[in-house]
Amino acid sequence: MGIGEDHRPAAPLGRNLERGDRSLGLCAVSCDGLALKHLAPEQQADREVVFKAVSQNGLSLRHASDKLRAEKAVVLQAVKQNGDALQYAAASLRRDIEVALEAVVRTPYSVRHVDQRVRGNPEFFLHVCSRNNRGLVAAPIELREDRDFVIEAVRQNGLTLAHALDTLRADREVVLTAVGQNGHALQFAAPALRADEQLVLVAVAERGHALQHAPLELRSDPAFVLDAISLSGVAMQHISEGLRADINEVALLQVKPNGQGKVAVPYVHPQWAHLDGEVGAEGDLERVLDALAIKWRLPRRAKSGADKQAELTQCPEKEDEEN
Repeated sequence: MGIGEDHRPAAPLGRNLERGDRSLGLCAVSCDGLALKHLAPEQQADREVVFKAVSQNGLSLRHASDKLRAEKAVVLQAVKQNGDALQYAAASLRRDIEVALEAVVRTPYSVRHVDQRVRGNPEFFLHVCSRNNRGLVAAPIELREDRDFVIEAVRQNGLTLAHALDTLRADREVVLTAVGQNGHALQFAAPALRADEQLVLVAVAERGHALQHAPLELRSDPAFVLDAISLSGVAMQHISEGLRADINEVALLQVKPNGQGKVAVPYVHPQWAHLDGEVGAEGDLERVLDALAIKWRLPRRAKSGADKQAELTQCPEKEDEEN
C-alpha cells in the first residue's frame, strides 16, 4: 500500500445500501428483489429501482412506497412474477380486473387477495381457466359444482378437466367437450369414459398422442386401432406391439419398389409417416388401411379418415337432436 493511501476498511455492504448508493441499490435488487427492504426510503420510492425489484421477485412490492404500490404498471409487473404480490397492492388495484386476472392466472391461490366484487363474477374465472389449466381451483365451490360453468370452462381449455369434481369428470358431455378442445384431457376422465370408443376417437382426432390415455384393451383392438390411425398417424405409437408390427409390414409393402406406391425407400421414418401422407403417392393412406382391414379380417372400410372425423364432429349434435 502506497504512502497516503486510505488504510480504513471499506464500509459494509448493508451500510452502503442504507446510505442511498443508487447504482449499488439497482445492482442489489437485480440479484434479489427482496433487497429492496434494505434500501433507503428514497430508493423504495424510486420507480426504476422498484420496477427492477418486482421483476426479480414480485413479493418485493411489500417494501415499495405507498405511491408505487398504487401504480398499476408496477403492480402488474409484480403479480406477473408472483401472483401473491397482489396482497401488497393498493386496495383500488385489488379490484382492478386486469391486475386481478394476471395475479390469479400466475398463481391461482392468490384469488384470496382479490376484491370480493371481482370474485363474484363467473366470467372472471372463465378467463382464468382459459389461460391456466389450474384455473378451476381458484373458483368458488358453487361454480365448480355448476355443470354449465364447467362445460364452458373446458370448452375454452380442455385440460381444466383435471381439477373438475369427480362427478363431472364422469359426465360424458363434460368430457366430450374437454377432449374436443384438447385430446389430452382424456387422461383426466373417469375410467369408464376413458374406455368409451367414441370419446377416445374424438380425442385422437384432436390430438393423436391422446390414444396413450386409453386402456390397453382398446389399443389392442384391431377394429378400433384402424379407426384411430385413420384419424391420426401418430396414434400408431400407442397401440399394442403386435398391431404396430402388422402396420409396419403392410406399410413397407406399399413403399418398396414393386409396391403400389412405387416409392423406393427401405425404411419409413417416422413409422407413422405413411399414415400422415408424408410418404408415397397420393392415396397411400387409404391403401394401407384397406390392406390392414384385409389382414385383420375386418369388414371392408366404407369411410375414409376424413369422413370418420366429420362423423365424430357431428355426433354430439345428433345426440342432442335425439334427446
